[in-house]
Amino acid sequence: MCYFNGHIRDLGKIPDQCLQALEQMINKNTQLWMEANDSNPNKFKVFQGNTDHIVFQFPIDRQSHETSIYFPWWTEWQDVLTPLIYSAIQSYAYSNGKTSRIMLARLLAGKRSKMHVDHTRSANIPHKIHVPIQTHPAIQFLEEDNIYYLERGRAYEVNNKVIHGTYNPSLTDRIHLIFDYYEQ
Repeated sequence: MCYFNGHIRDLGKIPDQCLQALEQMINKNTQLWMEANDSNPNKFKVFQGNTDHIVFQFPIDRQSHETSIYFPWWTEWQDVLTPLIYSAIQSYAYSNGKTSRIMLARLLAGKRSKMHVDHTRSANIPHKIHVPIQTHPAIQFLEEDNIYYLERGRAYEVNNKVIHGTYNPSLTDRIHLIFDYYEQ
């Protein structure tokens, strides 16, 4: 298996220009949260009423990560997302690395995503990467009995095969770029 079997792993710094470009794109396209959320394939009970998604790429079948589709808005966003993703994956040094899932996730202020394990087979192999775009020091990423603050400006690998969740007691929506990465 290729997924990370530890806890949070800091993958390093993301260039400010990559983060700023994505923030500008998010701010320019605020209406997309509603439009994209309506066609969101990442509709799991744990996210209902607390998390919005803009999905750019997603596996066709939740049984495998190897075949995925891109959503229409990928074309407009790819020039902003690709350099950020590339920066986050440098430590893997894969000769044939691929993404299988790319999305923005917005955990609303004052909400939480319940503790859960990603059980779909398409989540078994890839590395799950989080890049905080908008956050607050009070926001907690929970993994088993551990509490983490995922700092803006860094990329992190999380272990989605252990119980995890998020709590946002702040007045700020938390926005992360989340993507799955693996070597083909």
